[in-house]
Amino acid sequence: MTAPKISIVCDDNRLTQQLAQNIHFHNMAVGELIDKPREAALQIDPREPRVILLVESEDNPHVAQTIQQIRKVNSTAPVIFLSKQADFSTLREIYRCGVTDVIRVPEELDQLDKVLERAQQTLKQNRHKSELSKTSAAELSGTVISVYSGKGGSGTSFLAANLANAIAANSEMRTLLIDLNLQFGSIQHLFNLKHDRNIGDLKSVLQELTFSQLNNVISRTEASPLSILLSPNHPQEAEMFHSEDIELLLSACRQHFDCIILDVPKELNEISISALSQSDKILYVVNLERPSIVRMKDVLNILDRYHLLKEDIVALVVNKFSKKQDISLDDLSKMSSLPIISKISDDFKGLQSHFNLGEPLSFQLKDKKLKGPVRDLAGLTSDLLVAMGGDKHVHLPKAQ
Repeated sequence: MTAPKISIVCDDNRLTQQLAQNIHFHNMAVGELIDKPREAALQIDPREPRVILLVESEDNPHVAQTIQQIRKVNSTAPVIFLSKQADFSTLREIYRCGVTDVIRVPEELDQLDKVLERAQQTLKQNRHKSELSKTSAAELSGTVISVYSGKGGSGTSFLAANLANAIAANSEMRTLLIDLNLQFGSIQHLFNLKHDRNIGDLKSVLQELTFSQLNNVISRTEASPLSILLSPNHPQEAEMFHSEDIELLLSACRQHFDCIILDVPKELNEISISALSQSDKILYVVNLERPSIVRMKDVLNILDRYHLLKEDIVALVVNKFSKKQDISLDDLSKMSSLPIISKISDDFKGLQSHFNLGEPLSFQLKDKKLKGPVRDLAGLTSDLLVAMGGDKHVHLPKAQ
């Protein structure tokens, strides 16, 4: 295991420096130095081993909520609370939230090294349990793939819809497409579906969502065995959903589907961040034009802040590709370290009828006569199927 770092969450600069010196003195590495407790969950690396020192702050009365957010981001990280004047009721509340230990400052700072040693042992045990849990869960859960772009008009919905349809039609995987554009979704138009049942119908049962309840609101197509969960009928319904709802929804969907494709909205809000953070693969859709590339770089910088920018998770898909464009694939490669896993050729004239009639692209991967964007999409589909285990059906619990 990589040597754990000690992250300090403290709005008192002098105390932060004192803690950092103490940590260095005991030959331990300092991680993130966070001076705004409310932003701790955004800045702490969710994947690296961490021990968190959270110092009580007068400007952060919701300390229990801060602890819960930190543990949600990095569930294995022990949280040590440094109390300045916390009363008994506050201490009881933070222990309920999962705090590992409490130190009174400055009176008990001399005990910090022993507390950190215990916390590192706890961290080691937590990460071992987490790895065992992940291995077991991976065998019993589906794969979540997000199709996302920070710029509107990039073709994310069309790509997500046809990618999901292709996976469902060309494999035995139980495939679900979810439209997370909760205000103005377009998936129903791409499949010419009636908008009777949608994700809004699940809001009240997300805490204990069963397959039967999920199945009752899923739409299906004649083109393939694809299942589709549409966005709400009314834009105002989007306000009902929060990050916790998306986590609950995806957790339930993983239990009953082998592959879940998410059409993620371009806005970076709690819905999109939650969806991206829950994804096993993120396909960032970009066009070879300056506005799209500039927006891509801005978005990737933000995703990096959320610790979502991992090369093994995020990859680029170039949509509307043409050799006539001023910017080449080589140029794009120099602008980003992320791999370009596919290019989808531009053929608006050939695809226009599919847009207007609400008909997804239909093809077989073994067809050697495929051309243009259909051939490109087939290649991307094949690559993703291989990454997910080929045509092998993931052994999930039987849907009931």
